[in-house]
Amino acid sequence: MAFTTILFLALAIVFWGSGAIFDKLSLRHFSATDAFFVRMAVMVVLLLVPLSLRWNLTCAALTAGKTGVFWVGASAFVTMAGVYFYLIAMSGAEASKIVPLSSTYPLVTFLLAVVFLGEGFAWNRLLGTFFVSVGVYFLAH
Repeated sequence: MAFTTILFLALAIVFWGSGAIFDKLSLRHFSATDAFFVRMAVMVVLLLVPLSLRWNLTCAALTAGKTGVFWVGASAFVTMAGVYFYLIAMSGAEASKIVPLSSTYPLVTFLLAVVFLGEGFAWNRLLGTFFVSVGVYFLAH
């Protein structure tokens, strides 16, 4: 793996791990639904500047690849639905339990990638993903 890939993966892990702490702190002040919508409002504000800087390129991309726009929209929808359900779960239990358990989603990704993307099935990948998910479960209990 390239150094830049490892660097950005490490940054993603640190930022996502930190985000869970901020999520839990925000749930002290908002219901899960309110936290979800406040998050969306903040995201819109934060994205206005970069979106305005790339406005012409974004418009060109939107008109060039209608199928791609569908898949981006589907990704945005299921990701935001996941965030909403995660916030509801987080409001009902400890972050140290919910975050690891919600991190078992790679098992779902593995199965869907094999079925819908035609990615090769390998028992070692399935078992590895399964064992990581089970390990995360035990860490949360």
